[in-house]
Amino acid sequence: MVHISDLRSFRFCPRIYWLSTRERRQAFHSFISMLEPMHQMLIKKLDVKDYFSGRQGMDAHDSLNAIQANEWCFNLRFEAKGLRVKIPGLHRVEEGYDVYFTSMSTWPKIEDASYYANHFWVLNELGIKIHKMYIMTFNKEYVRQDELDVDRCFNLSSDFVKQSGHVQGDVYGIVSKKHKDYTDILASMEQTRLRVDYPITLDDCPNPIKCDHFNTCFKDMHFPDDSIYHFSAVDRKAWIAEGKTSITEIPVEELMLSKAQYAQIMAAHLDGRFVDQRALNHWLDKYEGQTLSFVDFEWDTFGIPPYPQMRPLDVVCFQYSLHTIEDGLIHHREFLGQGDCREEFIVSLLNHLPAEGPLFAYNAFGAEAIRLRQLAEQFPQYQSALQAVIDRFVDLALIFIDGIVYDSKMKGAYSLKRIIEAVNPELSYEKLAISHGLDAVYHYRNLSDDEEQDEVREALLSYCRMDTLAMVKVYQWLKTLV
Repeated sequence: MVHISDLRSFRFCPRIYWLSTRERRQAFHSFISMLEPMHQMLIKKLDVKDYFSGRQGMDAHDSLNAIQANEWCFNLRFEAKGLRVKIPGLHRVEEGYDVYFTSMSTWPKIEDASYYANHFWVLNELGIKIHKMYIMTFNKEYVRQDELDVDRCFNLSSDFVKQSGHVQGDVYGIVSKKHKDYTDILASMEQTRLRVDYPITLDDCPNPIKCDHFNTCFKDMHFPDDSIYHFSAVDRKAWIAEGKTSITEIPVEELMLSKAQYAQIMAAHLDGRFVDQRALNHWLDKYEGQTLSFVDFEWDTFGIPPYPQMRPLDVVCFQYSLHTIEDGLIHHREFLGQGDCREEFIVSLLNHLPAEGPLFAYNAFGAEAIRLRQLAEQFPQYQSALQAVIDRFVDLALIFIDGIVYDSKMKGAYSLKRIIEAVNPELSYEKLAISHGLDAVYHYRNLSDDEEQDEVREALLSYCRMDTLAMVKVYQWLKTLV
């Protein structure tokens, strides 16, 4: 038996699917926190009182019996030729069945048509005649007041719609034309699953750009810092086939390079490091003699808004770390809240931020600035103060993304973790009890006031503290380059 996620994995890379069948399935931790399961929200949205609800692990034959015995069914599992799917809602009508899907988005995306087609095929194989298909999405315009209004929190549509609101076509019509027979691909998946071994060479790798499993498949191979395998480009596989192994062999004159790609190539030619001295000097001079602040937020994303003035898919910032450098001395402040700690977060941050000076964050305008704008909307009494903070943001990532500095030890990656590993290997995230952002969110969700949770609280603080300390070290390292 395989699930939709297995089918997606196999299409991406058969070997990755094969590996997944040999590994113990990890507990799934959703990126989005939900107060209640989406199928329960669908029941409330449709205002159905008399219905049958399935359960995890329910036998597919029981689902077939349920739709025969009940007008409305929710959260059912169906299976055809080994492919198992979950259907959020089914309504028996004269013409067959209306099928209801749920989406963790604010509009029904046509890009998801293939996903719905997988479900369509299973139902079709089982002889379940589909009359109409609906998709329930979050309503981005809804703002929660004291009580949750489920009807206004969600939209229900039988059409695929662009984010702009333009209707792209009937869901059933598009999905029914897109669906195909999955018998052969399921047979190939079974053959792959039964393989005793699955050796792979670099030439066999189906993905020309390094994927997340690259180091798993080729863990026994050593790639120098200037290896062509660290250079992301659609032509990389062709270059490898030609026998090229080093970034220095890339035909620069034939390419349209980004600034970051140019810096990576130049670093390979310059003993491992490229620095645009003029640009870096100019950037550093702007902040010379000022109080420097380095900040990082942690937050949890909520599908259903849990607190007043929140919209669907808004976040709750539950933690920050702040390092400051003033007169050569480094100071640290931090915050870790629980529950509805939004206003407490704002007040603490405003109290601890220095009155002046740049505020550095990594990917500042794609993360921290967005969070503060959201808080300003929810708490308008702090809007001017929070906007003043946003105006001080400086994105530390741009120094690397814009190709001003590149060290070959970064190996083609631009995350803060990879950069600190390149410039200060002793400052390693891997030594922390919590070393990844999603792990931090998961532990926060389960945090309580019990003394037994003290170790978890300290682990959360240490993780966030590492992010701002890493930025301090990176900034200090940049100063040594000029």
